[in-house]
Amino acid sequence: MNYRINHLIKYSFWCYLIFIQFLIGADDFESRNTVSYQVNLPQSFKIVFEQSLRLRGDRFSFRQTFTEAGISYKVSDGLKLLLPLRYAIFEDKVKKRISFGGSYKYKLNHYTIRYKSRYQRSYEKNEDLEDLIRNKFTIQYKSNKDIDPFFSYEIFNPSNSGVGEINEYRLSVGGAIDLPNKKSAKIYYMYKIEDLDKKNSEVLNVIGLSLSLN
Repeated sequence: MNYRINHLIKYSFWCYLIFIQFLIGADDFESRNTVSYQVNLPQSFKIVFEQSLRLRGDRFSFRQTFTEAGISYKVSDGLKLLLPLRYAIFEDKVKKRISFGGSYKYKLNHYTIRYKSRYQRSYEKNEDLEDLIRNKFTIQYKSNKDIDPFFSYEIFNPSNSGVGEINEYRLSVGGAIDLPNKKSAKIYYMYKIEDLDKKNSEVLNVIGLSLSLN
């Protein structure tokens, strides 16, 4: 068992490095590394803590770090309400963000289908930031092997926009890994396009590694 776990960790680490080497020469490259931990509370409540570091370009220049704390409530099997608060530090500014939303999870044979929707408002000194509505669809396959593949699609709509007016979208593909003691990890590649409402949209290639400690 220990051999399999060590092999899995090494395999995941090398996959992460290969992804980075593939994209590292591009200015539109970003790496995202996240650690999360949750605390169970009475009456189906949970508190979730998350710490993340984001680096940009081939020199791994600092782009952003954020701390997020949120509370979730399990309404029923598969259905949750979410209220996360985020404090983000950039090189030249600080942003605060509050969100409210929900998620629904449905299992069908070897597939897990998740839908997540939320409304978010950001705050920045001397800036009037736009409120956003985010909708994310994820499908994950239980492979009964070391890594369970998943795919997700997320769209961002300004809250004052009409139906179908998308400001940003993200396509992600990756693998989820179960680790001992209820820990888990995810490795993923994300293709992100933002500012679709402007003349020059920004394209970003992201490699991410997320670790859940419980």
